Amino acid sequence: MNLTAHKTDRSGLGEVLRQRGRRMTRQRQAVYDAVIATGGHPSAEQVFERVRRQLPRVSLATVYNSLEALVDCGQLSRVPRTDHGPARYDPRRDAHHHARCVACSKVWDIDDKALAVRTVAALRGFKPVGYKVEVLIECPTSCPGDSRVCVSTGPAKRR
Repeated sequence: MNLTAHKTDRSGLGEVLRQRGRRMTRQRQAVYDAVIATGGHPSAEQVFERVRRQLPRVSLATVYNSLEALVDCGQLSRVPRTDHGPARYDPRRDAHHHARCVACSKVWDIDDKALAVRTVAALRGFKPVGYKVEVLIECPTSCPGDSRVCVSTGPAKRR
């Protein structure tokens, strides 16, 4: 992303927060930037670790509150959980699905918007008005079961 686009995103974030009756703070900006910088679906703890490099005195509670404020304002989404793993946050706001590793809780985007939606609608005569699908998976063999070091590529696990 170029610097101009990043500046535009930053000012746009402040405007969205103001429209929703919230203030733009250094902490909220740092949290938003940290989620974007991960390039994935970080947990609050992962965001906290990244933000502390920039703002050493920030608390985990501030990070959680900032994430929730950004979700409430529509700038992030909380990835729906179907397991016991940590909540994950997603900077993408378009409709898409997720795959989640059952060992480490790492999350990947699935861009096939037709996945299951047309099937369910056709079988039951439903009119879809929205959807969220999470596919539970196992990471590659080298997955250590720890989302901080989990790899996202490699051969499938053999059973």
